[in-house]
Amino acid sequence: MKIILLILPFLLFARELKIASYNVDNLFDFNYDGTEYEEYIPNHHNWTKAIFEKKMKHTVRVLCELDADVIGLQEVENEHTLKLLQKALNRSGCGYRYSAITHNKGAINVALLSKVDIKRVKYIKVSYSKRDRDILEVTLDTSPKLKVFVNHWKSKAHPESQRVKYAKALIKRLKELPKGSEYIILGDFNSDYNECSVIEPKFNDTNGICGVDILLRTYINHKMNKLQDDIKDSGLYHYNLWSEVDAHKRWSHDFYGKKGSLDSIIIPKTLNDDIGWFYERGTFKVFKKGYLFKRNRVNSLNRWEYKHGKHTGRGYSDHLPIYAIFSNSGTKEYKRESWYIRFWRWLTGNREKIEKPHKSVVVDENLKKVNFDDFLNIKTLKNPVILQNACVIFKRGDMAVIKETPESKTINLYKCAEELEEGRCYDLIVFKKKQYYKFKEITNIEIKRELNNINIDKYIPNFDTYMMDKSLENYGEVVKSIRGVYKNRHLIIDGDKIKLYAKKKKRGIYKKNSKLFIKKAQIGYYKGEKELVIYSTDDVIKEN
Repeated sequence: MKIILLILPFLLFARELKIASYNVDNLFDFNYDGTEYEEYIPNHHNWTKAIFEKKMKHTVRVLCELDADVIGLQEVENEHTLKLLQKALNRSGCGYRYSAITHNKGAINVALLSKVDIKRVKYIKVSYSKRDRDILEVTLDTSPKLKVFVNHWKSKAHPESQRVKYAKALIKRLKELPKGSEYIILGDFNSDYNECSVIEPKFNDTNGICGVDILLRTYINHKMNKLQDDIKDSGLYHYNLWSEVDAHKRWSHDFYGKKGSLDSIIIPKTLNDDIGWFYERGTFKVFKKGYLFKRNRVNSLNRWEYKHGKHTGRGYSDHLPIYAIFSNSGTKEYKRESWYIRFWRWLTGNREKIEKPHKSVVVDENLKKVNFDDFLNIKTLKNPVILQNACVIFKRGDMAVIKETPESKTINLYKCAEELEEGRCYDLIVFKKKQYYKFKEITNIEIKRELNNINIDKYIPNFDTYMMDKSLENYGEVVKSIRGVYKNRHLIIDGDKIKLYAKKKKRGIYKKNSKLFIKKAQIGYYKGEKELVIYSTDDVIKEN
């Protein structure tokens, strides 16, 4: 026991934290509370349970791949929605044990998810209007203590005075903290890092006094504070981590083509040193995955789509996540969640196992490009490749079948085809492939580029008894227009028979001696026998 007590300080202090911020763009649940925006009232504007689940799934995908230890969230509806998000993250193997959220009376709140225990939560009141969101203050149970302030200031549709209210409320609280306190300010400030330089005159009702750059003092003497600057000022000033990024790359938000740096991570001088917690210089990044951008439109975000008064279920957020790494003094050599951290969680009763999902490899523009024949000849995929001209000839749910030409062989996309459209060709970044019985399967992709549409009928042959020939290596081929009689799990066609397998059976449709017309099916293989695989009962018509 004495040995354990001796090593406990190392378990506590040896820590590196990835801290992030993400505006999830109106994450509402499917309950009616009376405070929702009109377009998020259940069963209105196509805000159905299925669409809500898709929105949640998309949010989970981003958070899992971002893999931050602590993340501030903006535009979460309420505590119930946050709990649903936590459950969904846990099911995906990237759970967050701890959380906090404000309780504003308006439609949306700010929240925080953490893999680190939370010591204390406080709400900073901006005003008594329900239209003004509280600022969330969370004290992490670290040593030394580290505070995180999660912000979501008034939108740019309002004058600057509305955002100045938030800045003043935050500064008032910061001045109450003990000298030398370590904290991180993050969130969606609805202000650019240089707001007073770019503000539109009609919104400038504060005589050039702006919240982020002037009041938080990330600018001194009309110059952005840089981490390497030796600032003599002894007052309350800050560093905006955008200062590490080239000016033309300073954006995380896209408002119909207008780029902005509305999201920021801001630190005090106490985090720009080597004492206690400190910022690891050069680690501030914008999280950019291919699926977060529109295809064939450079740097245009694939935002959640609300079209013609309806949710389509496509897209993510109009913001990109941002993140940075913070270390404790003398712990640069340690990795996050290493064995001693896991041991400490076990020792203290925090035994929840959190498995991390597969991480996509960072996409490089120099990835090898391959055609179908080359790809089929690759036995083991050691590195990602770009599969060119992959045409989706058949899609059911998140499963799809692709070809390059009408004559080429097929490849299955297994549980990774949700973003693809039937009848469209793509260049795909392929991360994983495998052999499943006689099927070639891809299990992890990202869309590199969207190409042309095709006439699917030219890619799918009519079925005839020739297709049933056991010597014919046509496994994976999608065929159409199949007529026969169902009997003993087989389809009898002109006296010949082939096994029939339905992924989703519908009671009563496959009765003995039923005459069936199958619009489309795939030729499969199981236990030495060729079969027809049906993926949807919509592909089957009972003719008698």
